Amino acid sequence: MKRIAIAALVLMSATAGAAEDPTSSRFFVMVGGFWPDVNTTVRADGNGGRVGTRLDFESDLGLDDRDTLFTGGIGWRIAKRHFLDVLYFKLSRSGAHTTDISFSFKDQDFSAQTTIDTYFDTEVFRISYGYAFIDSDRQRLLGQIGAHYTRVAAGIRRDVAGAIGEEASSDVPLPVLGLVYDYRFTPRFSVDLRAQIFRLNYEGIDGSLDNLSASLQYAFTPKVAVFAGYNYYSINVDADRDHWHGSFDFGYKGPWAGVTVGFGELR
Repeated sequence: MKRIAIAALVLMSATAGAAEDPTSSRFFVMVGGFWPDVNTTVRADGNGGRVGTRLDFESDLGLDDRDTLFTGGIGWRIAKRHFLDVLYFKLSRSGAHTTDISFSFKDQDFSAQTTIDTYFDTEVFRISYGYAFIDSDRQRLLGQIGAHYTRVAAGIRRDVAGAIGEEASSDVPLPVLGLVYDYRFTPRFSVDLRAQIFRLNYEGIDGSLDNLSASLQYAFTPKVAVFAGYNYYSINVDADRDHWHGSFDFGYKGPWAGVTVGFGELR
């Protein structure tokens, strides 16, 4: 009887300490939303060495500095220590505004007190491979290598029928290195810390990327968890390629939340 009781206690302890986490499944899907403060600074140069005005699209051109951004991602746990994940998000903003300043955008000049239509679109696709240097029930430390593919497009035109302004767009592929650290306070409750950074000067792009986040996660079941936290994303690029000659600095910071669902078992 004593041996049976000891065996039961050992089994209960092992079960209590087992991690309940959708990312321990073979596949997992994440859906979430951001509510960030957005800051966008752009310069688009014209032909013949014409230098454009450095513009703050929020304060100078009237775009909203707060928005809602939805994101989605999928992950594949290839083996116990090997992960592959893909993330996608898109933020599109537009609006009309009577500007207080005179400025140049590409080959066109805009006078003060002119009503203009402005848009700025950002689309980000990220793929990362990760290797877990530590992977236990209590904690996980993951090193990552991957790439961010960012597409930006901006346009300004006078708010007059038939008056066409200027547009600029560019595709920016940036490799990234990252670290992910998960610490589990209980089998259901954990904290997730992530950092991805990179710097690149290559073929007409001089850019930097910083993506930092911290989240608390609660697992209702081993396959379903919710998370909430804070996310910071910034990309700064001097570009001389495609349809964009100039620079753009785009960043957001603010709270985010979502749900992660796991599928399948790791064998």
